[in-house]
Amino acid sequence: MSTRNIHVNTASYTLLVAGKKKNTGEEWDVLEFSSLTELKKYRKSHPEKMAFSYSYALSQGVDKQFRHINIAKADHFKQFLRQIKRAGLDIRAIC
Repeated sequence: MSTRNIHVNTASYTLLVAGKKKNTGEEWDVLEFSSLTELKKYRKSHPEKMAFSYSYALSQGVDKQFRHINIAKADHFKQFLRQIKRAGLDIRAIC
């Protein structure tokens, strides 16, 4: 019987969405999603508004200063999805 190391990617990801009203001093409201499916459902029921700024990030965890380690980050949803794909991540694996 042979024993081999089988490397399995067990990385977990967090999807973050931040939004705030444009041209105001308001703080960003940040929402966290554990799957792309959850995020898409939320976007369907809460469409983006022109008067707001948005930012999307895919985090692989936090560093020692508790800052998110972003794999992909964009201000537009479609651009965000393209960055995830370019990073070589299977989007379905995040679902």
